[in-house]
Amino acid sequence: MARKKATNSSGTGILIIFALAFGAFASIPKNAWIAICVVACIGGFMWLLATRTKRQLEQLQKSASETAPLRDPRSKNVTFSMQEVSSNNMPEETTDFYTVQLGSPPSASFKIPDASKQKSDTRWVPADESVSVAGFSLPGGMLYVGSALGRYDAQEPSLLNPKLRIAKSYVDIEERLMSYWPSFHSISPEARRAYLQWLEGGRRDPLADTGYVFLFFYGLERRALVDAVSDPQVKAEIPLIVKEVQRLLDIYGDNRSFRGYAEGFLDYLGNQTLDPNLYLGPPPGAVAYGYEMPLPLRIGLGQHAANKRPLDANWALAWALADPNISKRTPVTRCKEVFAALFKLKYASAHPTGLMLAQNKTKLKASYRPASAVLMAPLLNVGDLPDVMATSGTRKSLQLLMELCTSELEPYSRYLGRNPESAEALEGLLQLPVTLWPATARTELEELQSKIGDDLIVMSFGELAGRLKSAGALSRDKVLALARALESLHIGMEPDVLAGSRTPKAEDRIALFVTQPEDGSLRASAAYNAASVTLDLASSVASADGDTSNEEVSLLAQHIDSWSHLSVAHRKRLKAHLQIQIQQPPTLASLKKKLNPLTVEAKRTIASFLAHLAQADGIVSPAEVKLLERVYKALQLDSQLLYSDLHGAAAGGSITPVKPATSSTPTEPGTQSAAVAKQGFVLDHERIAELQRETAEVSALLAQVFTDDQVEEPEQAVETVESATETTADVAGLDLEHSAFLRLLISRAEWSRSELEAAASDMELMLDGALEQINDMAFERFDMPVTEGDDPIEINTDILEELAL
Repeated sequence: MARKKATNSSGTGILIIFALAFGAFASIPKNAWIAICVVACIGGFMWLLATRTKRQLEQLQKSASETAPLRDPRSKNVTFSMQEVSSNNMPEETTDFYTVQLGSPPSASFKIPDASKQKSDTRWVPADESVSVAGFSLPGGMLYVGSALGRYDAQEPSLLNPKLRIAKSYVDIEERLMSYWPSFHSISPEARRAYLQWLEGGRRDPLADTGYVFLFFYGLERRALVDAVSDPQVKAEIPLIVKEVQRLLDIYGDNRSFRGYAEGFLDYLGNQTLDPNLYLGPPPGAVAYGYEMPLPLRIGLGQHAANKRPLDANWALAWALADPNISKRTPVTRCKEVFAALFKLKYASAHPTGLMLAQNKTKLKASYRPASAVLMAPLLNVGDLPDVMATSGTRKSLQLLMELCTSELEPYSRYLGRNPESAEALEGLLQLPVTLWPATARTELEELQSKIGDDLIVMSFGELAGRLKSAGALSRDKVLALARALESLHIGMEPDVLAGSRTPKAEDRIALFVTQPEDGSLRASAAYNAASVTLDLASSVASADGDTSNEEVSLLAQHIDSWSHLSVAHRKRLKAHLQIQIQQPPTLASLKKKLNPLTVEAKRTIASFLAHLAQADGIVSPAEVKLLERVYKALQLDSQLLYSDLHGAAAGGSITPVKPATSSTPTEPGTQSAAVAKQGFVLDHERIAELQRETAEVSALLAQVFTDDQVEEPEQAVETVESATETTADVAGLDLEHSAFLRLLISRAEWSRSELEAAASDMELMLDGALEQINDMAFERFDMPVTEGDDPIEINTDILEELAL
C-alpha cells in the first residue's frame, strides 16, 4: 500500500509541475513566441551548414594527403576561392600542377590538371565540312561549335553553343537584334536563330544585319590570331581565311565599320613578313572613307621618310584618300578616276620634285585592333620606321589639294549625280578640262586636229556635237564651254561665241581652224567687227548668182591679208568667217539694221566698194546686179548710182562717188542690167592693190557703227554647290588637330607616356592639354573618358563603339 501510495504521490507532483509550466507558457505573449521560433530556425540552419562544411573539408584533406607525394616541386602556390575550385573555372594560363592552400593543415595540397589538356566538346569546323546546330545545317564550316571556349572571364563570342536556347519561329535577319559587340552566348534566342538562318543560307544575304557578319568574323579572327600562332597546321588555313574575308567584303563592304576591320585584318595577315623595298613600288590600293589608314600604306610612307625619298603623285594620292584626318566630299568617289587624274596633275604642278616627309619622333607600331572584344593581336616587327599619322605638315598640303580638286570637279559630279549613265556625254565632259576627257573623246579631238592641219575645215555645228556624243541641243553655257575646250587644244571656232556671237544651231555652219596659244586672248574689236560686216556684205553680193567663183573668194581673201590694221589672229578668224559666209551667206535683211546708222558718205563708199567687188571675176551676172540694187536700196541710195559705180569699176576708177551716166531716153533698170550682163567686164588685176587699200578705209568707217555688235544671251543659272560633305576630318567637339590626335590615340590599346609625348610633339600639341580636351569631349558626349592612367596610358575600349572612328 505504502508503495502504491508513494506512486500516486509522485504522479500527482508531475501533474502539478506540468500544470504550472503550461500556465507559464500560456502567459507568454504571442510576439515572443514568434521571435523564439525564428531564432530556433536560424540556429538549426547554421548547425546544418557547419556540419556540411566540416565534412567537405575532411574529404579535401584526405584527397590532398593521398596526392601529396605526386606534387611537382616546380609547381606554383596559388590561392583560389572555393567557388573556383568546385566549379573547375581555372585560368587557361595555369601550368600542369598547382598547389592550392586551404588553410588547415598548412601542408595539405592537391593537383589540378591543366585546363587545355582536359577533354572538351568544342572544336573548329573546317572549311570543307558542314555541321548541324539546333536543327540547322550550316555549310562551309569555318566556325567554332561547343559549350565552352576561352578564359573563364572572356568567353569566345563567336562560339556556337548548341545547348543555348534558340527561338522556334522564323526571324527577319534584316532586323537589328544585337548590340555593337555581340556574343552568341549573350544575345537573345531570336538573334541566335537569325544568326543560324544567315549561316544556313551560305553567309551571303546582302540585306542581313551586319552584326551577324561580325559574329562570324570574330571566329575567323580567333583562328588566325590565336590558334595559328602556335599550330603550324592551323597556320596553313590562313589563305582560306583570307579568301573568306575577301568574299564577305564583296558582299558587305558598303558597311564602313566592317570594311575597316576586314581590310585591317587582311593587311595584318598580309604583312607578317615586311618588304623593305615596299616604298620603291606602286602604293598599296587605298580607298576613301576608311576608319584607319591601311597598314601597308603606313609602312610604305614610313619607308619614304626613313629613306628620304620624295613622295610621288601616286603615293600622295593614296595618302590623301586613305587618311581619315583629310576631309573628302562627293566628287572623290562619284568620279574617282577623274579625281585621281586631276589630283596627280595638281600635285605634279605644285610639287614638281615631290614632297619630302619629316623624320618625326613617333615610331610606327604595326598591329591590328581586332573587332572581337576578347582578342589582342601581337605587334608586327616593322623596324625603326616613323609613323606618318603623327605628322601634320604634309597632311595639310594634301588637304589643300583635295579641296582644290573637289571644287573643280563639283559641276561634273552634279551632272553624274543626275545622269549616272552618261559619264562620257559631251554635256558632262564640258564640265572638265580636256586633259581629263576619256580616251574616246580625246581620239575624236585628235582626228579633228589632224583634219584641220594648218588650215581650216567647215562643218555643221550638229556634226561637231554628234562626234563628241552630245545627248541633244546644247545650251549657251555648254557651247561656251565647248569653245573653251577647243581653244585649249589651239582650235578656234567661228562664229566666235566667246566674243558674244550668236549661239549656233545644229544646222548652222561653223569653221574650225588652227590657232596659236596667244590667239585666245584676242577677242573681237570694233575694227574686227567692221571687217566682218564688210565680208558679210561682200559675201551676199558674191553669192548672188548662186555660185561664188574662186576668183571672188580669192579676191576677198587677199583683201583680208591686206588689212594690216588687224592682228594675224583676227585675219585668220576672218578667213574662217568668210568660208562660212560663202557656204551660208547672210540675208540682206539681217544686215540692214546694221547699215541704217551710217552716214550717207559712208554708205556711198561701201556701195562703191561692193560694185568693184562684183566685177572682180570679170563677169557681172543679172542676179549680182539685182542684189546690188537691193543693197543700194537698203543703203537708201539711188539705184542709178549702181551703174555708174559698175562702169567706173570697169574703167579702173576709184570707189569714190561718181555721177551716174545720163541718157536722153530713160532705160528700165532691168533692161540696163541685162545689157551690162551681156557686155560683161574684164578683170583688172592692177586694181586689186587699190581695192585692198580702199577696203581698209571702208572697214574704218564701219568700225564706228559696230562697236556694240555683241549678242547678249543669258546663261543658265549655276546650280547650288553640293555643300554636304561625305566625311569630315573633324570629330564633333574637337578641332582638326585634336581629331587627328584622337585617331592616333585609339590605334593602340596602350601607350607609354614617353611615346605619347613624342606623338603630341610631332603634331605640335601639348600632351596633357590635348588629353584633357579629348577627355572633356568624351565626358560631355558619352559620360566616359577616352584614356585612363598616367603611365602607361590606356585606351578605354568601352568608348570605341561610341566614337566609331
